[in-house]
Amino acid sequence: MLRQPSLEEAQETLLHGIEPLARETVPLPEAMGRVLAADIWAPHDLPSHPLAALDGFALPEKGVKGARFMIKKFLEPGEIPSFTLGPAEAAGVVTGGHIPPGTKEVVRQEAVRVEGEFLVLREESGGGNNIRAAGEDFRAGAEIARHGTRITPGLIAVLAAFGIAAVEVHRRPRVLILNLGKEVVPPAGKAAPGQVRDSNGPLLAALVKRDGGEAVAVATPGMAGPEPLLEKMLRQAELVITVGGTAFGSNDRALRVLRALEARLIFWGVQIKPGSHSGAAEKDNRVVISLSGNPSACAVGYELLAAPVLRKLQGLNPHPIRLPAVCANSFKKTGQRRFLWGYITGNHDGLVVTVLPGQKSSMLQSFVKANALIDLPAGHPPLEPGARVSVIPLNPLF
Repeated sequence: MLRQPSLEEAQETLLHGIEPLARETVPLPEAMGRVLAADIWAPHDLPSHPLAALDGFALPEKGVKGARFMIKKFLEPGEIPSFTLGPAEAAGVVTGGHIPPGTKEVVRQEAVRVEGEFLVLREESGGGNNIRAAGEDFRAGAEIARHGTRITPGLIAVLAAFGIAAVEVHRRPRVLILNLGKEVVPPAGKAAPGQVRDSNGPLLAALVKRDGGEAVAVATPGMAGPEPLLEKMLRQAELVITVGGTAFGSNDRALRVLRALEARLIFWGVQIKPGSHSGAAEKDNRVVISLSGNPSACAVGYELLAAPVLRKLQGLNPHPIRLPAVCANSFKKTGQRRFLWGYITGNHDGLVVTVLPGQKSSMLQSFVKANALIDLPAGHPPLEPGARVSVIPLNPLF
């Protein structure tokens, strides 16, 4: 077991040996946010035939102002032309509609004057084509998306355009959350003197859902022995997150529970603040991550330890994106490596991040607006406005 490793050492050891979950097939309307488990290639050209790019008239050649063309037909939306355009012939077409063979250009309807069965060009045709060529969007056999791609609304639109009704994705990781605090009661319960309502459980369940997992249950056994419950959880989920009792001492309930179950400890303690009292273990190829009961430390531990596990289980790159930003305000504390809750915005110079109020491990207020973590290295000086920092955006769609 590693004791007090660096964050990178803890992440590497934790992620080693974790493989993406098995594939399953889901209908396209249910695929949003899921992760592809197989490459997808274009089954045919898109569009499959040349189409008109605007409402107007198909012409067989460029025409000068005053040129006359006989209108063979006004094509309806979805109609397939049964004729070929010859010299000095034209056909009315609609945006996205098929054009007759022999078409070299589509002129907009405002550029012509219709006189009975003929049209007359009000101006010289521009030769701009206005034709959507077959395969101009995707050629048959072209790559649409690789496995490990998180499915977005845009990708759903492309798949629907090809008539792909279902996709292979990695199964959602099942996550169970167990609060080990003896004084913790469910959020809807009545908190007697000395008790607190569980805010960490709902927080973690929401984060798991954000990151593509399925929070199967949140348990608060209170004074009851948690060992049988944890053992049952390990048979039902790929990841169990315990909360509270992680510090060494008289209240190290997490360590005692894991040892009682003969789980293999991976590491205990991490060189970060908040979240230094975090650990991880493995039992029967299931991962247990133990987080601090302090809300901010719990949330930081989740973002840096549990979220990477969920990403890897889904076939994603487990490591979060890091971006440079300019700090808008100050933070005076120095010392060990620290993660701050921040709010990032952008301007013409790039990203700007504001350190949010309420940075104590026990406080919740910074969660309301936080959309990033600011990573301050060990030995950092006081943070001043204008300082350049590294931020981790808290966004799942990467």
